[in-house]
Amino acid sequence: MKIFNGLKKYNNKFLSKIILITLILIIFLTIFLFVKFNQSITPNLENIALSEIKRLTYNIINSNISYDLLNTDELNKILIINKNNNDEILYVDFNLKNAYQVLDNITNTLNESLKKIADGTINIAYYDYTLSHNTNSVVLSIPFGSSLNNSYLANLGPKIPIKINFIGSILTNLETKITNYGLNNALVEIYVNLKFDNEILTPFKSKTIALEYNTIIASMMIEGEVPNFYDGIIAKNSDIYTKKIE
Repeated sequence: MKIFNGLKKYNNKFLSKIILITLILIIFLTIFLFVKFNQSITPNLENIALSEIKRLTYNIINSNISYDLLNTDELNKILIINKNNNDEILYVDFNLKNAYQVLDNITNTLNESLKKIADGTINIAYYDYTLSHNTNSVVLSIPFGSSLNNSYLANLGPKIPIKINFIGSILTNLETKITNYGLNNALVEIYVNLKFDNEILTPFKSKTIALEYNTIIASMMIEGEVPNFYDGIIAKNSDIYTKKIE
């Protein structure tokens, strides 16, 4: 009887050890699989979020910056165009005071729009129905199936929230291009270059991405020609204007 009881206790201890070891292995295996799964789907989530951010930002810029942002009089106040006696355009420059005023207006408009989007003043669904608001940020809801690279599962599963924060500063500068356009005429185009950072916060990690955009804001015709030694194009960039995203 004592031997039987001893064997029973031994078997119970042995069984307890087996169960403990099994639980430990299950925990480690679960953690390992979770990490591997996380490493697998996070890049997909980031790529989807990046695509959505680019679309959102593009829509915001198009809603606030139009092709006819500047009229002819304003262009003449910004640009300094120097010609020789043959009516050839030698160079183009900026009146920095007036150029900075334009850049200040553009950055203030974008900054205000980003602020309203982040604090919920503007209905974010206007830009994309998959977006919603959170405290000082935008939330993108991605179906879990979209992270699996399978078109049949793209809309299945729970929604994974990804926060988008507009951070840093808005960097802007003006770029002008002058090209020959017909006989003794030149086309002047002004573009604004924009650059700012976005922070993507997935459930597993965060990542900062820099986005750059170039959009035309005005154009006009002037008399004159671009000399051949410029290869038909005269380009000039203004200094960079920076404003912190509030």
